[in-house]
Amino acid sequence: MTMPRLFRRQRVLLALLSAVGGKLGERDVQWLLFDYGRRCRERGIEPPYDFIADEGGPRSFTAMADRDKLAARGFLVSGAWHLTPEGHRLAGNLKNGDVSVFAASGRSGGRDPVAGGKRRPPATRGRDEAARSNGRPRGGLLATIGYEGRSYEAYFNELLRAGITRLCDVRRNPISRKWGFSKRLLQQGCDEFGIRYEPFRELGVDSGARSDLTDRAAYERLFAQYEATTLPRCQDAVARIAGWIDAGDRVAITCYERDSGDCHRSRVASAVMAAAAQPLRPKHL
Repeated sequence: MTMPRLFRRQRVLLALLSAVGGKLGERDVQWLLFDYGRRCRERGIEPPYDFIADEGGPRSFTAMADRDKLAARGFLVSGAWHLTPEGHRLAGNLKNGDVSVFAASGRSGGRDPVAGGKRRPPATRGRDEAARSNGRPRGGLLATIGYEGRSYEAYFNELLRAGITRLCDVRRNPISRKWGFSKRLLQQGCDEFGIRYEPFRELGVDSGARSDLTDRAAYERLFAQYEATTLPRCQDAVARIAGWIDAGDRVAITCYERDSGDCHRSRVASAVMAAAAQPLRPKHL
């Protein structure tokens, strides 16, 4: 058969399902992927998925999205972790010796990854833990975060660890080809974890203005222009963000770039610092 184009993580998912018989329940799949990822880390290999912890164990939203995408292509039964006949044929052609050895052994870290046994919870915080008032960071905070190079789960783990209560999206066009970071899904994620999603498109930068940023000087010219033209028109938005922090909210300003110094959100953060009643030092997540 002609091999379809798949992400590495999707190939691993199909190969693991095939190796354990082609059919698993939701929670067993999540534990299987989590244990396989731990094995990858032990061997210095990047895991296919990241996870957020909840009361039932590790949870990968990206894996669930991949399940739906693979079902739409006919490789999985819709809404289930069951290989279709076409999925079985495809998985049989996905040569992955590491997956086969892992699944055939039936054990990871001395535990059966499918049949049960006592499992150590992942060292991440999820919705239920973050919702508890005790242990959650308190007091006003200004943070910035970019999703470049981060999975959906790694991004939200950073927000949860910092106790973020409001996420301010300062993209002019809040869309992304990377799963989970367009406005609708990002807002859904915030709802899932008890974070208020606040869109501020007026604080964004036109994509055309970023097309020729070839060196540091070009970035500095863009940001100087942004501070001179856009920010003065957006003082109400800046004051709203500063007011939330003064009232005790823990606010993260988000955009794409991993390094805040390469992103206009650093200028937004500076404006918020100037508008806040309390002294602030941004935390770059």
